[in-house]
Amino acid sequence: MLVNIVALVIVLGVLVLLHEGGHFALARALAARVSVFSFGFGKRLFGFERGGTDYRVSLIPLGGYVRIHGLGPDESDVVGGAEAAPEPLLARWRRALILVAGPTANIIGAVFFVTVAFVLGVQVPAMQDKPPQVAWVDPGSPAAAAGLKAGDLVLAVDGKPVPTWGDLDLATMGSAGRAIVLRFRRDGRELSATLTPRAVTRDNLGYAGLAPPLPAEVPSVLPGSAAEQAGLRAGDRILAVNGERVRHFFDVMRLVGASPNRELTLEIRRGAETLTVHATPRDVDGQGKLGIPAPYPTELRRLAPPAAFVEAVRENVRMTRETFAVIGRMLSGRTSIKQMSGPIDIARFSGAAARSGTVSFIWLLGMISLQLGIFNLLPIPVLDGGHLAVLAVESALRRDFSDRTKERILNTGFWLVIALMVVVIFNDMAKNFPFLDRLLPGRK
Repeated sequence: MLVNIVALVIVLGVLVLLHEGGHFALARALAARVSVFSFGFGKRLFGFERGGTDYRVSLIPLGGYVRIHGLGPDESDVVGGAEAAPEPLLARWRRALILVAGPTANIIGAVFFVTVAFVLGVQVPAMQDKPPQVAWVDPGSPAAAAGLKAGDLVLAVDGKPVPTWGDLDLATMGSAGRAIVLRFRRDGRELSATLTPRAVTRDNLGYAGLAPPLPAEVPSVLPGSAAEQAGLRAGDRILAVNGERVRHFFDVMRLVGASPNRELTLEIRRGAETLTVHATPRDVDGQGKLGIPAPYPTELRRLAPPAAFVEAVRENVRMTRETFAVIGRMLSGRTSIKQMSGPIDIARFSGAAARSGTVSFIWLLGMISLQLGIFNLLPIPVLDGGHLAVLAVESALRRDFSDRTKERILNTGFWLVIALMVVVIFNDMAKNFPFLDRLLPGRK
C-alpha cells in the first residue's frame, strides 16, 4: 500500500508539473502575468514566491493549476479563489496558445517517456505483432459457442481489420457483454461468426476465449504438482506426449487434459539434452492437470535513440486511436465505464509498475501523460479543450462572451467533471470492495 501511495504521488507530481509547466512556460514567453503555480487544489500549505509568482503546494494533491491573468475565468477561479478585479483579456491567439500548451506538454512528455523506455529496453508480448491465427479455443467460451476452431485466422471484428493479435485482443477486451461479428478464414474460405465476449476481471474486460500459438515450454512448476514430482523444470521444452508431437502449449493442454490419473510419457528438451520423463496428471474436475502454468513469452525491444523516437511516436499514435475508440464506445454505451481508472486504480498500477522496475514505471508515465493530454483536449467546460471551444465560438462570432456567461459555462463544466470523478472513484472503490456494487439498484 505504501509503495502504491508513493508511486501515485510521484506520477501525479511529474505529470501535473509537466502539464501546468506547459501553460506556465508559454504564458511567460507571451509576457502574460502568472500569479500562482500550485501543485494540488484548495488551501495553500507551503511554498515560496519568486518573480511575482507564488509557487505553492496545496491541500488536495489530485492535480494542480496555474493562475494566468488575461485568460478570463478559468478553473483556477473555481479551485483557487477568483480575484475580484476583472483584467483585460489577452488576444485570442495568445489565449489559445497558452491553453493548448498544457496538453501539448503532456503529449511531448509521453513521446519522451516511451522513447526512454525503448532505449532502456521494453519487454513486449512476443505474439503482439503476429497475425491472429487461433491455436486454441477455450471450451465453454463465447468463441467456442460461436463455432470458431483452432487454425482459424481472424481477419476483422465488426468490419474493422485486425492484422495482429494485439488488435484482436483490444477489439474483444473492449466489447464485454456486446455482440461482435468476427470474420475469419478457414481452409481458404472466409466465414463469419457472432459472439459476445464475457465480462471478466474487476475492470469488466471482454474475454472471447481465443489464444495464440504459445510455445510448448515450461515457464514454472507449481509446488507439489505432478510436474514437480515428475522432475520437470522451468525452461524445459516439451516435444511430445505419449509419442505424439506437439506444436504449441495448447497441444500439451489437450493431450494432458484428456488423461487424468493416467501416466504419460513426455519427451522434453533441456538445454542440449533430450530426455524422457513420466508424469501422472491429477484429476481436476475431470481434466488432467500437471501443474504447469501457460507461458507468457515476451521479447526485449531495445532501440537506438533515433529508432526509439520513431517507435515511440508510432506507439503514441496507436494508443491515441485506442483511447478515442474506447471513448466512442463509452459514449454509445457499448463499453462499461468500469474500464475508466480513477486514483485508486492509478495508484495500484503505479505501485505495480514501480515494483516491476524502472522501465515499467517510465512506460506508465508515458501512458498516463498521453491520456492526460487527450482528456484535457476534450471540449468539456473547465478543461483546456472546453476553453478552446469557447474561444473558437468567440472567434466565429467576432466578440467575447461576458465574464458572467463564461463563469456559468465554467461552473457547469466543473460540476460535470466532479460528477464524473465521483462515478469513477465509486467504480474504483467497487472494484476493490465489491459489496459497494450491491448498494446500487441493478448492480451485482
